[in-house]
Amino acid sequence: MYLVTYSSIIICVVIFLYINASKNRIGAAIKAGALVPYRVKRGEIHRLLTAGFVHIRPYHLLVNMYSLFNYSWLEDSLGTVWYGLLLILSILGGNLLTMMVGKKDKITVGISGGLYGFMAFYVTLLVRNQYFTIWDALQYLMPNIIVNFMPNISVTGHLGGFIVGIIYALVIHKLI
Repeated sequence: MYLVTYSSIIICVVIFLYINASKNRIGAAIKAGALVPYRVKRGEIHRLLTAGFVHIRPYHLLVNMYSLFNYSWLEDSLGTVWYGLLLILSILGGNLLTMMVGKKDKITVGISGGLYGFMAFYVTLLVRNQYFTIWDALQYLMPNIIVNFMPNISVTGHLGGFIVGIIYALVIHKLI
């Protein structure tokens, strides 16, 4: 049973439906917990996590939920707690980096920081255990690197989640 995966998908879909039932989707996304830098600076730090579960556009939701579902095998491998912790820390890492170096006037939404954390975790273990060379890792990652050149993509959110995934793999690998 993929508790974190399925719960995350359900939460994302419910929030998406709420936002898209609204006449003001951006306003509804902000109410639902989108990352708004000035609000975080005023103390709404919960947005560093809640923004990961907010999606405004159907394509964004579908791609992220498909990707999340495809990484559900990690929940089985790591266990619900370690997997959930990786997801949360990767979302937080992505949104913290976005707060530090991203555009201060843009809202940020989506779980892709968490997905990049999963990707980095997986690739780091493959390289570390010599199942992948660095070249293999780059080939695996290339489609996701290319995505970062599309408009309205939070490169800092992806990069922050990716960095957390690498660190998590290096640290947790010894604990599990």
